[in-house]
Amino acid sequence: MNNNLSSPKDFEAIFLVSIAHASSHFYHLVIPSLFPWLMPAFNLNFVQAGALMTTFFVTSAVGQSASGFFVDKTGPKAGMYLGLILLASSAIVLGLSVNYPMLFLAAALAGAGNSVFHPADYSLMNYNISKRMLGHAFAWHTFTGNIGWAICPLFMVLMAENYGWRAAAFAASSIAIIVLIVELARSSVFANDQRNDKSVDKKASSGNAFGFLSEKAVWQCFFFFFFTAGAFGVLQSFSQTIFNHLYNLDLKSASTALTAYLVCSGVGCLLGGFFTNQEKLSNGAVVAIALSFSALMSLLLASCILTGYWAILFMGAMGLGTGIASPSRDIMIRKATINKLGMKSIGRVYGFTYCGMDVGQSLSPVVFAPLLDAQMFMAALFGVAILQTLAIFTALSVDSGQKSSLDLAT
Repeated sequence: MNNNLSSPKDFEAIFLVSIAHASSHFYHLVIPSLFPWLMPAFNLNFVQAGALMTTFFVTSAVGQSASGFFVDKTGPKAGMYLGLILLASSAIVLGLSVNYPMLFLAAALAGAGNSVFHPADYSLMNYNISKRMLGHAFAWHTFTGNIGWAICPLFMVLMAENYGWRAAAFAASSIAIIVLIVELARSSVFANDQRNDKSVDKKASSGNAFGFLSEKAVWQCFFFFFFTAGAFGVLQSFSQTIFNHLYNLDLKSASTALTAYLVCSGVGCLLGGFFTNQEKLSNGAVVAIALSFSALMSLLLASCILTGYWAILFMGAMGLGTGIASPSRDIMIRKATINKLGMKSIGRVYGFTYCGMDVGQSLSPVVFAPLLDAQMFMAALFGVAILQTLAIFTALSVDSGQKSSLDLAT
């Protein structure tokens, strides 16, 4: 089990989990990065192309809940290895595709591979990294996921322009294969998991396998991810269009605003790691304050009081707030899980709660698209603020539930 003292193995464990997480995020964008080549090659329209990403997210959402049980049963290392194999397979199938159904298969394999990483990664971190370093581990885990997003489009476009889209897909498969080789070579770093935990975990063994779904805190964490991912889904999908109409920004400047959000979110994650071990504020309070700042920024965006390049500043500030909240958010979920269910349920809880992220990110573009069709761009930004505000209340609910549990225990 973890103790409060860090060791050199902590840093290697953080590195190994982080490169695996970065690779999973890399594969989020392998297929959409190749749309300029796939659409004419297979005569696809935008609805057909979008259906491939819907397949990815639906498979990932469903698979993420199921993979939590797999991780708790077989151990997180097996889950990580399986996820990397599935990701590599998805890119190979993509490179071999000769028809539309094969593209669907590639998207489904990528979604299935992606679904394993959150329960596997968080189980590995909770069992193998000292408590003192967990906040920083969670911060780097999130930060490197953003790096995977950032690298993929550039890598795929450069490969496709110079060698063709099939070669780009095969090159993408090498990413997961290389990471898998590294993980296998250093597998001894992750010596601890649920299977060799010698402690008696009465909380995990006292109920049935789905007993965690009856816990209020689990659903609060699920909806926290649902709301925050829903807000991000709007920005990721439509920010360029919104800022073009409301702020009179050209495509390049509007894209810069989204980049500012992602970069500042990554910086915020690293800063947020330092807020997880301090005693003055609870993790829930840190999340609530950081997201309140982000919600305020989204309200300023929606109000259009300051236009033009102010959008870039507001987006960066919003990303900083959401980034700072991330490590405390993950610590908050960890505490809620251990208090209510015990360590041996950690895989299925992280799997289910992070499923809320996939659901929120896949539904929000569909829900908000009618607003954009009706030219209600300001309403869409107010919607982002509303979703972030709802996330604040769920964070405070989880935090108060943890304090209540501690009060009862004493």
